[in-house]
Amino acid sequence: MRLVAIDASPVGGGPVTHALTCAVQELAGADIARLRLYDLFNRTCATCTDCNRTGRCTRHHAALDEAIVLLAEADTLIVGTTGHLHAHDPRGTALLQRLVGAFGHLQTARGLETRSGGEPVGHKRAALICSAPPFLGPLAMLGMLPAGVAGVWRTLDRSGAVVVGCASVGTRWSGPASRDRATACARRLGKTLAPQARAQRVPAPGMPSRRPVAPPAPTFTAAPIS
Repeated sequence: MRLVAIDASPVGGGPVTHALTCAVQELAGADIARLRLYDLFNRTCATCTDCNRTGRCTRHHAALDEAIVLLAEADTLIVGTTGHLHAHDPRGTALLQRLVGAFGHLQTARGLETRSGGEPVGHKRAALICSAPPFLGPLAMLGMLPAGVAGVWRTLDRSGAVVVGCASVGTRWSGPASRDRATACARRLGKTLAPQARAQRVPAPGMPSRRPVAPPAPTFTAAPIS
């Protein structure tokens, strides 16, 4: 398993960063790479303002090209972002969409979106972590995800990647109890990304084989704020 964890929270070391770390710890043996969105943004953004007109990042930079290749080769993705409507820089959002699009083999440039390769990406799996209030699950069911998470989800959906779950870990720490709940919430999400090898039962001679079982629906978990 090749896993990329993108920390898109403007505040490093907060609930999103902590939740990403806990989720990744549940994937022992995976080839893990971590990307800090705003570190990459500070290195690559030239304030060309193209994203203000098109919503797409068109910057060419060696570090960005390396990150795009890394994401294209990954088969598992965890994205942690904020849920505040006021916490998003349009330039950072455009860069995040470009990175997630690379994971789904979508090439985004100058407002156009084309598939960079003919291969399907249905085998790719992703999970989302959001520092939103503890109502993320019902909002996701109603298609009313907060800003940031909604854009990432739509990009993954267009690429054909499977979103296995979305977790809310709260907007801030209110004490040890809230941190513990966020830890448990993130670990449950990490376990849903772990590959689950199931033993295949060989049918007896003359008996029909079993029909394949449909994959489970995405799970939505929330860590309430105390």
